Amino acid sequence: MEIYKETYSLHTLFFEVTSRCNALCDHCGSRCNSEKTDELSAEVFKKVLDDVAQNFGTEAIMLNITGGEPLMRKDLFDITKYADSLGFKWGLVTNGMLITDDVIAKMKETHMSTISISLDGMKKTHEEFRHAPGSFDKIISAIQKLKECNFMEHIQVTFIATKNNISELPEVYRLLSMLEIDSLRISGIDPIGRAQDNENLMLDQEDYFFLFDFIKKHSNSSLPVVWSCSHYFGNTENTLDPTGKKFTCYTGIHVASVLSNGDIFGCPNIPRRKELIQGNVLKDNFCEVWKNNFEFYRNPNRTKAKQCENCEYWDYCKGDSFHTFDFETNTPQFCYKKFFTKKQIVKNTDDFSFEEVLKMLFQKNGIMQSFTVEPSQFQANKIVIFTPQATKDLYNFFHYGECHPSNLYEQQAALIGNVLGDVSLVKYVVPAILYNRAGNMATMDDFCINQIMDEVSIINENIPKSDLIYQDSLGDVLFVGFAHSHPQETDFRFSMNDTKNHKDFVNQFGDFLSIILNPQKEKIVCFTGEECVQAKLILLSK
Repeated sequence: MEIYKETYSLHTLFFEVTSRCNALCDHCGSRCNSEKTDELSAEVFKKVLDDVAQNFGTEAIMLNITGGEPLMRKDLFDITKYADSLGFKWGLVTNGMLITDDVIAKMKETHMSTISISLDGMKKTHEEFRHAPGSFDKIISAIQKLKECNFMEHIQVTFIATKNNISELPEVYRLLSMLEIDSLRISGIDPIGRAQDNENLMLDQEDYFFLFDFIKKHSNSSLPVVWSCSHYFGNTENTLDPTGKKFTCYTGIHVASVLSNGDIFGCPNIPRRKELIQGNVLKDNFCEVWKNNFEFYRNPNRTKAKQCENCEYWDYCKGDSFHTFDFETNTPQFCYKKFFTKKQIVKNTDDFSFEEVLKMLFQKNGIMQSFTVEPSQFQANKIVIFTPQATKDLYNFFHYGECHPSNLYEQQAALIGNVLGDVSLVKYVVPAILYNRAGNMATMDDFCINQIMDEVSIINENIPKSDLIYQDSLGDVLFVGFAHSHPQETDFRFSMNDTKNHKDFVNQFGDFLSIILNPQKEKIVCFTGEECVQAKLILLSK
């Protein structure tokens, strides 16, 4: 058997087995719905498989079954069983709603290798985005069953990032980590198909930077995060872009598809334009078309627009993705140079004054009361302000002003907020773990710090979903200090161990606060900086 080994070898073959779908996703590039249109018979797909196996072999080609929703096709596993018999490795792209025990049995029988299941947020967000009530629980159940059956090489979840769901990505990640899937694949929503009707879902520069940081943070985790092949994001000769790879669009070069009506095409995501269709398997031989056609796809200047002519990124970008190229105007709809080289004007947090912070808090909380602790011997260089919510949490946790059973031994809480130049704004007080608690001592370790840093991440991801009083323009909150108690008759001063711990935290975290308090005697004081000097402390309340 002669195997085709020219420059344009076929690596990925998509079979779009149907254009029908049981969802109406807001981003769908093909605008799929449940209406039945012309679909190739199983016999025609088998004939293509015979052709490819005979001419190109099966070892180096991955067969991806897609749609629409492929599982809406009743004879799907007739096709995949035949592909398996020829030696093709095959995988499925699905929304996961139709995966039943019977379907899983057929997947196993036909040796399905990989699956990509869509999940675009937590329950409410995902189901509204896909217009598929009840789908979230079905997807989670399907993933659990697939894991239990343990026959596939790779279970992947695909997350389409939009303005509406990007804040839920960390929560989705933690859920999928518990399900122990193999990878999470992230794609940004693109202005194609039905997404063109939903411009409010498009990502901005800040959103992409968030995604890049998220990918970098989790790329080597037990659940690795990978990026789609969507766009050029700035790699150069010897460097990768922020997604961790170099951009190349292989449609028509190493990637082809057979659409549900028989059209021979590039990647199924690109516009279904007449000039991009290379033939039809109802009248043409697929392998001959792949060998002899696809000239436009293989032209290195295929997506070179006027704006690209003198661009310094052309050698790396090549006009960006084929699927977002506007063939009517001959321009890329996504351009790295235009999108990422715009300067953003962001107020430096070091520029905030004490008066500006108080004004912002007044606008949020209205009239407030304040309890101020002035340094005893000198003018403070640092001012520490607790929001009313943080003051309430501080008092409640330490049972300030009470002799409570739990506050007669030493306690500790993490302080979380923003550092604004000479002002530290404490917004959240989070209980911290201590070991060997007694009236005048307690110990902690790295586990305690890790728990706090996890809590900081959780707070940051949930701020956009919280009540408005917790939202502002100061950026992510940080771990800024500790408050701990010297209860009852304990000497009310910083001990040698307190001073050592404080300096260690300053070296680790920079601008760090250490507060000690005696809840029974209603004493409180705040220290800051490497020299452990007293700061002016303002506790606001309503």
